[in-house]
Amino acid sequence: MAKAFDREALLDAFDRLGIEAARRSVVLHIAVYGGSALILASNFRFSSEDVDIAQIPEPKPDWLQEVVAEIAARNGWSTDWLNDAVAVYLSPLASRAHDHVEFGSFPRRHASPGLVVYVPTAEYMLALKLKAARLLDPVRGPQESADIRNLMKVAGVETGDAAVAVLAKYFPRSAADPAKLLFLLRHLSTDEGQSDAPEYPRRGN
Repeated sequence: MAKAFDREALLDAFDRLGIEAARRSVVLHIAVYGGSALILASNFRFSSEDVDIAQIPEPKPDWLQEVVAEIAARNGWSTDWLNDAVAVYLSPLASRAHDHVEFGSFPRRHASPGLVVYVPTAEYMLALKLKAARLLDPVRGPQESADIRNLMKVAGVETGDAAVAVLAKYFPRSAADPAKLLFLLRHLSTDEGQSDAPEYPRRGN
């Protein structure tokens, strides 16, 4: 089974990718989603097993695939720890300018970065979580519930109806029949993983 990773391990991996890109006079721009975005940019999620990204060029350069494989082997991570499968679940209504924020550039503390990482805004991240709505999953449910509670607090969303309005902004078809989602939101777990002072997004360091 592939190892999960924490924030520092992921920052180190991005440093490595940034160094290799800078050596080739390349600057990669990627957006990170899901649990990995939360472990990077929040104070309420602490581990993940893969990195859901968008905007890596296709076909991927040979050197990039080699470095990704080397990082996986060194850390005991899944060979597809950096993947763009999430792209099909993103909103066509979301834009880089308005619905993402720059998290940081890599390698850290270098004048010439090779990698720039973006994360969704709290609102867009909440919409993505609500669309997936894996609250009844026996394994993921408690963590998903805590993520949604924390994101609602950060985004200033206080009711189920307001949460559905955020979902509708990005995924109008998913919000067209909100009865099931409203039921799930009324029964969110309020204990495990919920932060008294959630923060998102925080910048890279």
